[in-house]
Amino acid sequence: MTKSNRTLNRIILFVLGLVAVLVGLTIGAGVLPAVRDAVKPYLELPRSLDVPAESLWIVAVACAVVIVIALIWVFTRGGGGTSIAVRERSGDDAVTINVALVRDVVEHELREVRDVVNAKVDVFLVRRQRAARIKVAVRRGGDAVAVLDAVDHALAVLDRTLGRPVPVLVHLTGGTRSVLAKPSRVG
Repeated sequence: MTKSNRTLNRIILFVLGLVAVLVGLTIGAGVLPAVRDAVKPYLELPRSLDVPAESLWIVAVACAVVIVIALIWVFTRGGGGTSIAVRERSGDDAVTINVALVRDVVEHELREVRDVVNAKVDVFLVRRQRAARIKVAVRRGGDAVAVLDAVDHALAVLDRTLGRPVPVLVHLTGGTRSVLAKPSRVG
């Protein structure tokens, strides 16, 4: 439910940071004698540099474009994760239910299911509406249909507990953790 890959975000931020450090050192080496002396063993920079004013404007505009793109990237990322599962307002009163309750109900209902290794619950804001994502790790060779039935039952219990249905995305996973898991229960 996130809008982009976390690794890609980190790589982009690392590259932008590295470029900013290099540009800062280069500019500092041309202006500050202490910086020039610090980078002298590694890099030979000219003592003076004549740059036409038009070129400086081009560099300034390019830097502004990069900053605007970086800001757009940062502010449009993220999946709107929230710790509030349900918020009901009635006049001046409001009832707020934390995601921990949803997590506890789902884990309690899936505790006795043999093929469930782990369950993780997150709540996200999607188009100004709260929706839950339930990731269920299924044991290798486990019965996915039985697990889905158990998750469906857990969601029915959750809906009765909350007093209203909550949109849910169920994600069944497998993988190394499921293969190496000991025969234990959720929760």
